[in-house]
Amino acid sequence: MSLSFYEDPKNVEQYTAFTPAHDGAELVDALRDVLPAGSTVLEIGMGPGKDFDLLAETYTVTGSDFSQAFLDRYRKTHEDADADLLQLDSRTLETDRTFDAIFSNKVLVHLDDAELQQSFARQREVLSPGGLVMHSFWYGQGGGEFGELTLIRRNEGSLRSLLEPDWEIIALGRHAKMSDGDSLYVIAKRI
Repeated sequence: MSLSFYEDPKNVEQYTAFTPAHDGAELVDALRDVLPAGSTVLEIGMGPGKDFDLLAETYTVTGSDFSQAFLDRYRKTHEDADADLLQLDSRTLETDRTFDAIFSNKVLVHLDDAELQQSFARQREVLSPGGLVMHSFWYGQGGGEFGELTLIRRNEGSLRSLLEPDWEIIALGRHAKMSDGDSLYVIAKRI
């Protein structure tokens, strides 16, 4: 897996053009059910910023991406916005800041089990006590190549094994990204 794929501005534009009009509104609504308005949220892998903008309607949101090209693109297309953006690797989250929640939509699909465990461990460190995570994955089992990227599908059992016993799973359910039930989301609380 090479996240450096997204460092190329051509690939960023290609990805942005490819992404369906569907945003993460359903996921943000589910987060609103469990996280009070005004809470601080770190979005991992904000890409073009669709979910960042939705989150910002309710929360004090910090956007992040591995790719500086995505961050630059967002700043260029949202010149009037005073967006709080960080360049972060989803595996290491090298920041000294803390947040009430961490959100990602189909970002952690690029991480193998060891990298995802590393990310979850680091997420616990940058969350406030009792903080929440909400992540969305492609539903299924195993991985595959998509161009230069690896995409790993998850199911309920694989997520439980990666999260428990360090997290209390609050919600674990299927949702649609491109077709019914093609995706899985989890909301979990830091223990």
